[in-house]
Amino acid sequence: MKLFAFFLSLVFFTLFHLPFALFAQQIRYDRVDFDDNPSWSDILDKADRTGKIIFLDGYTSWCAPCKKMDKEVFTRPEIANYFNQKFINVKYDMEMAQGDLLKDKYGVQVFPTYLFISPGGEEIHRIVGAHTGGNVFFDWAKMAVTPGRSRAELEQRYRNGERNPAMMFDYILTLRMAGEQKKEAEITKNYLSLMTKDHFMDKSYWAAAKMFLNNPTSREFKIIIDNREEIGEAVGLADVDDKIYETIDKQIKANISFQSYEGHMFDSQAELDLIELLKTPNLPHRNELLARAKAAHFVRNGDLYELAYMVDALIEFRILEHYKNLHADLDYYAVSISKVALDELLLRKALKWSEYVCTNETKRSERAQYLKTKAILLEKLGRNTEAAAAKKEAAATEKL
Repeated sequence: MKLFAFFLSLVFFTLFHLPFALFAQQIRYDRVDFDDNPSWSDILDKADRTGKIIFLDGYTSWCAPCKKMDKEVFTRPEIANYFNQKFINVKYDMEMAQGDLLKDKYGVQVFPTYLFISPGGEEIHRIVGAHTGGNVFFDWAKMAVTPGRSRAELEQRYRNGERNPAMMFDYILTLRMAGEQKKEAEITKNYLSLMTKDHFMDKSYWAAAKMFLNNPTSREFKIIIDNREEIGEAVGLADVDDKIYETIDKQIKANISFQSYEGHMFDSQAELDLIELLKTPNLPHRNELLARAKAAHFVRNGDLYELAYMVDALIEFRILEHYKNLHADLDYYAVSISKVALDELLLRKALKWSEYVCTNETKRSERAQYLKTKAILLEKLGRNTEAAAAKKEAAATEKL
């Protein structure tokens, strides 16, 4: 009887704990449990049976950002736990047979691309690119299973005429995360074109403007400039000033090399309009931004004498003293002159900027690069012994 009772208790213990043991085996917490290059029809069948959304990682063998995501994001316990419970996780090499078919089917053009697909095979959400910082990727991924916030649902809500600020923020955000820059720019332009000063004083609308308004010569941006203090009282002056600075700063950096910036192609007239805008009194960081905008204009147009005299003034009067990228910009100006100038006066001025940068830079990698610029300028001036010394110092600095 004792043996029978022991056997019976063992049976009950096993039956009671078996489901939990099986469940523990199914859910991994150390990494997202991907099925690598499985049969797509089998995955669709599994999704149909379980009702789960398919999370598809589209990668290639040579994609460094893909590997970075695999190592730094998909190994986080909170992400592993969430994805392994919520999704059917699969990954496909987009250059292999089955992956190539899926690439064409879903229009994958860059790697990595992450797709969220319904049991019926319809794409409902997309994230393009590697996003390893903070919880950005996790937050965006959760939108796929949050009612009303997936890209497909937001698209439908937009088509139905919904335009409230929270919905529009999410919709434009999903276009950005999906890599649809052209559509994002179009939707953003249409949405912001309806805004007035009163909209910007509403924190819900301000959140959208803060995230998506990126054209410093637009009507909407001028409204913010003209009503800076009043809008600042409503949503926070520091926040408004940060937005103004960030938007202009990015446009100047794009202008210096004819680059496009968040859907806006370089426009010479827009650049002149920006310079004019920067003459507005009481604009935060006005002198710094105006000087940098003019410098970008001079470099690109080959107005090297105007550039040289202005940069001399920037250094002498410490106009860019608090600008965090001062050394990189001065080196860029010096390099620009070293590439084309034959005039000794210009070369000597550029050398003076280079020497200033080399003397004041504390980061070894940057200083090594700046020393190389200095060596080039010294060679062009025929000061070969000093040039050789600068090269030697650059090499020694790189080894430290």
